[in-house]
Amino acid sequence: MTEPSTEEIVRRLSKRSGYRLATYREVGLPFWDVPIRCRLLRKKSVSVLDEFILKCIQAELRNSTDVAKFLGMPEQVVNVIMGKLVNSGSLAAVAKSAVNIHYAITEHGQKILADLSEITPEERTLRLAFDGLTRTYTVVDKAMRWRPRDLRQFDILEIPAFPVDPPSVGPSDTESVSSALRGVTEAAEHELLTAMSLDGKREKFFVRAISLIYQSVDRPEEVYVSFAIDGRVSEEHDLAFAKAEGQRRVGIIGQITDGDSPDSLLSEELLKQRTDESEVAAIRRTTERYRAQLSSLEKRVAVSADQQREGLVDHATEAAKRLDEAETALERIPVRVLEVHEHAPMLTRALLSSSKRLLIISPWIRAAIVDGAFIDNLRKLLIAGVDVVIGYGIGDDKSMRDRDRQAEGQLQRLAAEFSCFTFARLGDTHAKVLVSDDSYAVVTSFNWLSFRGDPNRPFRDERGTVITIKAEIDRLHHDYMNRIKRLTEQGE
Repeated sequence: MTEPSTEEIVRRLSKRSGYRLATYREVGLPFWDVPIRCRLLRKKSVSVLDEFILKCIQAELRNSTDVAKFLGMPEQVVNVIMGKLVNSGSLAAVAKSAVNIHYAITEHGQKILADLSEITPEERTLRLAFDGLTRTYTVVDKAMRWRPRDLRQFDILEIPAFPVDPPSVGPSDTESVSSALRGVTEAAEHELLTAMSLDGKREKFFVRAISLIYQSVDRPEEVYVSFAIDGRVSEEHDLAFAKAEGQRRVGIIGQITDGDSPDSLLSEELLKQRTDESEVAAIRRTTERYRAQLSSLEKRVAVSADQQREGLVDHATEAAKRLDEAETALERIPVRVLEVHEHAPMLTRALLSSSKRLLIISPWIRAAIVDGAFIDNLRKLLIAGVDVVIGYGIGDDKSMRDRDRQAEGQLQRLAAEFSCFTFARLGDTHAKVLVSDDSYAVVTSFNWLSFRGDPNRPFRDERGTVITIKAEIDRLHHDYMNRIKRLTEQGE
């Protein structure tokens, strides 16, 4: 089974009561690998009560009444434990009379006590992960650990630890370490007596996650940040981030409401036609319901017996039909809000299915988006004769790295190779526009060609407006084509 994409995870987690998803970002959550010197005791083969009762019998307290008095326990409880020890072969019951039963320790019981006497504390160094947000020890699989340079290589935003210092280690950490050690195989047969001290270098690493930034529907200044690890929301990280005022420290507060609205590119008359968000949300809920049904049925079909498969296939076919109808209804809305998680699939769709024209306006180009697959899909469109226009550039973009310049260079070479491809540097564009054929146009705050690969980009409300009215699609395409033409003429 293939792992879900970032966009699929975001789509699934985009709903939050009273909030709307404004943007999302791949991030690295901070951890340290910590070597801890521990004093351990090998776990005993019997419980503490079993051990005490065996020792009582060894000390010639022969019946349950005497043992119960000595231990200060109810005789009924002692009788139950003694019965278990008899069944296990550790004690032998000897009837002195019909009502008087004495107990003797067996050879097996003697061996257990001898083994227990040899158990002594030992010191060992164990490595645990320390969570820089929740400030607790835990176990993190090596496959999930990303080094700082790995994050930089993939342009993933580092979430700082709060506080930033690595953990110290001492006896006061024993409870937290003990809880984490339950997941450490090498310590499974031992009990932690105390966490003694640090025993080596603490090495920082990160766990990859998705941060989801929600904005209150009623109070836009109110923001909620959530983290999803391995596709599941981590409430403990949400709470720790909020308690540490992470929104303010990372710079989310303020950024989310800053910036120009993309609505300025659209007429008031067109904006009045934008379908109410509650109506669109109702259709989205319908699509999600059918999508979940279809996914569940497909999984059941894969493991079902032959006699059940036919009925499940029929149900799956019906669910797929209903899903297609709901998605078609969404696509036919003339003007509606495009949620942030809908943008990346919309770009992919445009690259794969445009047949006449494709226009992309985006301030920045990043290699994380304009990668090999992007170039291959673009080349296929150009070979098919699709008119493609990409307008980009804002300022001199001095922060552009080598791999991003290489991506820009690939596009320049394609433009030189195909006359139907216009690749123009606009120099001052804040706009983010996508036009595919006569099917749709999107005006948005979403950076089409740099929504990944730029850890320093600000947190913005990245929802947009999708338009399926042909006249408006033509207008947007015409306006940008005229602007590019003027720039070209000035350059000549």
